[in-house]
Amino acid sequence: DLAGLVTDAVNDAALAAPTHRWVTALPDTPVWVRGDPSRLHQLVSNLLGNARVHTPPGVTVTTGIACHVVPEGGPGTSYAELDVADDGPGIDPELVPRLFERFARADTSRSNGSGIGLGLAIVSSIVKAHTATVTAESADGRTVFRVRIPMIDPPVPARTPG
Repeated sequence: DLAGLVTDAVNDAALAAPTHRWVTALPDTPVWVRGDPSRLHQLVSNLLGNARVHTPPGVTVTTGIACHVVPEGGPGTSYAELDVADDGPGIDPELVPRLFERFARADTSRSNGSGIGLGLAIVSSIVKAHTATVTAESADGRTVFRVRIPMIDPPVPARTPG
């Protein structure tokens, strides 16, 4: 359940960085994906840790999941879209194309100086192992990391009594 996994990772991040504002936008139902729960937790934790390290206190980090359901017999596969977005200062546009390379690092004046530039490379390798994709986009005031991972079954909306 990707939604449950994200909830746990965001709770961990909130404990590690109470100076940031941690928000979730998750479906009320489980989002089932095929994968290694430990590696997927590591993927989400690395994205959240990246936001924590490379943004100043007071930044809001929003983690959400949207489900994109392809009708039966339709082209493609249903997938979950996991976004980790922040309203921080943004990433240098020259670095964005290299973010997922090993040892790629932002200007250390914008971080706490920790890390050696492997977190997003690890994210990339976990994504590839799960037949998923990851992208990053950044402009002043908004950075979004987006992971698309195939769902096992589309979520079933909760029924209302009546």
